[in-house]
Amino acid sequence: MAKNTPPPLCLKCSKPMSFMLVKTGGRKFRCSHCDVPAPPKAPEVKNLLSSELKPPV
Repeated sequence: MAKNTPPPLCLKCSKPMSFMLVKTGGRKFRCSHCDVPAPPKAPEVKNLLSSELKPPV
């Protein structure tokens, strides 16, 4: 029985990469430390914050 190979290491930070979903469809290895933007900087969050939704008055 073959063992699973370890995930590839990130070229920037040398941490193991994770298998993540991508916008174009499918999945690929990405570094959750380097490649994934912080939630406040993510385009989806910026769009939501700049939308017409406002807190109740």
